[in-house]
Amino acid sequence: MTLKSLSMTTLERQAMVNESGIRPKGHRILVLPNQIEEKSAGGIILGTSSQMGREALAQMYGIVVEMGSTCYADQPEPWCAVGERVSFGKYSGLIYTGSDGKQYRVVNDLDIVALVEEGVK
Repeated sequence: MTLKSLSMTTLERQAMVNESGIRPKGHRILVLPNQIEEKSAGGIILGTSSQMGREALAQMYGIVVEMGSTCYADQPEPWCAVGERVSFGKYSGLIYTGSDGKQYRVVNDLDIVALVEEGVK
């Protein structure tokens, strides 16, 4: 299994548009988790129905897509921003399928535990 790189340049972060149809409210954050791909011996990428089950067993990484209006209001400064790659608790949040067909998580702002640089797996 490999993780697709979800790191973004500053320009890509600024141009990021939420096409999921999911709008987090309050202190919630919408995260696009890294997608797990599985390849066959011949190099064919296999789709799996148990993808989210496997992700629940691993450390979760993803890209912040949108933040609610009161995220980190009780903190001296925000822990993350839209477009940044973050780590969050493996059982945190709710799982939704967006209108674009991708799987998203809506997590509480304090469930974000780290900013994660590209190359960290």
